[in-house]
Formats: sequence, structure tokens, C-alpha cells
Amino acid sequence: MIARVLVAVLAASLLAPATAAASERADASWTGPLHTEGSRIVDADGNDFQLKSGNWHGASGTWNGSGDVDDPANHHDGEHSHGIPLGLDRASMDDIVGSFHELGINSIRLPFSNDMIDDEATVPDEAVAANPELRGKTRLEIYDAAVRALTGSGLAVILNNHTGTSRWCCGVDGNERWNSSQSDQEWEDDWAFMAARYADNERVVGADLYNEVRRDVFDDPNWGLGDEHDWFAASQRAGDRILNEANPNLLIIIEGINWTGLPVDGLPHERPTLEPVRELPQQLVKPDKLVYSAHFYGYTGPNHSGATGTGETHDPRYQDMSREELYDVLRRQAFFVTEDGEPYTAPLWISEFGVGRGEQDAKAREWFENFTDFLVAEHANFAYWPLVGWQEGGESDGWGLVQWDSAGDRISVDDGDWRADAWHRLTAD
Repeated sequence: MIARVLVAVLAASLLAPATAAASERADASWTGPLHTEGSRIVDADGNDFQLKSGNWHGASGTWNGSGDVDDPANHHDGEHSHGIPLGLDRASMDDIVGSFHELGINSIRLPFSNDMIDDEATVPDEAVAANPELRGKTRLEIYDAAVRALTGSGLAVILNNHTGTSRWCCGVDGNERWNSSQSDQEWEDDWAFMAARYADNERVVGADLYNEVRRDVFDDPNWGLGDEHDWFAASQRAGDRILNEANPNLLIIIEGINWTGLPVDGLPHERPTLEPVRELPQQLVKPDKLVYSAHFYGYTGPNHSGATGTGETHDPRYQDMSREELYDVLRRQAFFVTEDGEPYTAPLWISEFGVGRGEQDAKAREWFENFTDFLVAEHANFAYWPLVGWQEGGESDGWGLVQWDSAGDRISVDDGDWRADAWHRLTAD
């Protein structure tokens, strides 16, 4: 473990000159690192820093387009990712990063898998066809290049451990928990490595510890029982270790529990989200580094996993709720942590939400409008899923705010997309 972290520190020192040079060129209105004051995130100068973010996915997904390839409708990593950030086969890194600035965001949630860290294979040339300088690179080296490009342009980057193995997320898929595919120690070691790797770059601002912790075939995760499935204890240990040993500048972002129980009518099941925090809040070694996060999609619900096949329940989805019912549930499940003066008070980041460009269901469209209105009213931190989509032979994943076709032509949310008005309300200053 020590040797691995030393390697990460050496890598950070080697990456630093390029990062510094890029940072000098960037026109950013904020100064890293970030910390928290009550329910607010602030920069090093004490100015409010609202995370207006998006997810640039791909580095947590299927490697070489083989193995567990998901249906594009699932909007998660699939055969188009090649295990690297999406779109590098169609557009240059500069064009992709430039599109993020055009969207009006200031930060990027950058998913990765634990598999990526130790994968010594180089990516196929076709995966980086629009970026020939990335040929012959490993997945981690391309991830490094993405971090440099993003931070060099002035964007903040949040590292997100999305999966353990490089495959589709997020069902019963072997990636349900931080220790589904590796031990607790190995998972912590990986985080120490990744946190130290970018320690010299103050625009790498956060460690989003694990994505959508949920039930596997046999066991539920829990919040505070002290066993091997205790997400409260595991996230506390990893967060403290990152701050003590690897990178004291990072925000430690802890998502609630995404799912427990079997999603079958008549059996107990739910999305606890952040509700357990009300009784048992985190106490990090650096309290001003804690941020909570939660995910909301219209097709899920407080007691609905989003399943559409075996195990589907008759519980209401978020998109089945009235505006008032939705807002009450959002406060109960997550936004209560932003109440001032409580033991659990901390900033909240809605690190995933989204809807399809081609969505025709009136309920889904209304949910998106209502949800974004709530985020605007709350001045909430958010990250849209996903930023970059794909288009092939007339087919599209439909979820990305920007996408490139095989000819390299870009389509954005401003090109006749019904989501555009809500998006612009959300990103307005």
C-alpha cells in the first residue's frame, strides 16, 4: 500500500507542471481547494461555490465493448465507453471540454472503476480516434489527461468511484457495494492512490466515495450496524484516511443508501437515501470537508427501485407524485441535511438526475420540470447524468446534453431539445 501511494505522489509531481501551466491559462472565477461552512460549499477565498456539475461518464464502464453491455436506455456505461470518458472517438478533448463550458457548468463528476487503476492494457486506437495524442495510453493515463484538460480549463473535478469492476451499473451486477469486488482494505488503498495522484492539483476538489450502494442477491447494506456491510463505517474510515494520508484538500462526498430489500410487493423494500443521517451523521476528522449526496430519477421512487421486469412493485415513482408530494419527499429523503444548526447539517449534492431528450411520457417530462424548479429554488448543488451521449446510425442514447455523431457533428441541448428551458433556468447565475 505504501509503495502504491508513493507511486501516486510521484505521478502527481510529474503531472503538476502541465496542470499548473494549464491553470495559469484558465479564466476561472474561483480558487481551490474547497471546504464547507454549514450547508454551503465555499472556495479558498470564502466565496460561495455552488456545484453546477455534470457527469462525464465512461471510465467506469465496459472495457473494449465486450462483456456486460447495457441497453442504451439504461443511460449508463455501455459498449460505446471503451472504459474511458465518452466521446473521445468522435471529438477532441478540447471540443468536449469546451462544450461543458457552453452548458454553463463549473464542475465535473468523473466516474472511474477500480479495474481502471491497475489495467495495463492500452486502449484501442479507434477509442481515441479524434485524439491521436492519446493512442497507446492506458485507461488511467487517459483519465489523467481528462483531469488535466478539465482543471486546466478552470473546471472543478470530483473523482467518483462508480464501480469496482468495469461494467454496467447499477443493478445486481457485482458492483453493489464498495467491497463487492475487492476487500475493504483494497478499496481504501485504491482511494489513497487516486487521492494522492492528484494532490498537487487544487482543482481536483472532491472524492465521491462510492456510487449507489445497494442490496446484492443476499444482503442489504446498512448505516451503523458495525458489520462488513456497514456503509456508514466504511465511508467514515475511507474519508478519514484520504484526509489524513493522501489529500487533505478534498471534499469527502458520501452518498446515502440507494436500495435495501427485495423489490417485490408484500416484502419490505425502500430507498433509504440519506434518511439514516438524521439519527447518525458522519463525523469526519475534518468536519469542513463533508458533503452528502443523493440521486433522483423520475422512474424510481421512495419504495421503487426503477425495475421494469421481475420484482417490479406497484409503489409510486417520483414521476407519479404531484409537485407538492415530490417536494415533501425530497426534503424528507435528502434536503433535510441542509437545515442549519443541526448535528447533521452539511451541504447536499444531487450528483445524478436526468431524463431523455426523446422522452414522450408526460409524467416524466413534468417530473423533470418540477425537479429542476426545486433545485433552482433551493440553490442546490447538482450534477446532470450524463453530459455526453452517443449517436449511431440514427440511434441515440437520448440522455446526453451533448453528443457527436460518427461524422463528428455535435448536437446539444439547445438544438430543439425540450429540456433546454429547464436546463437554462438551472444554470443561470
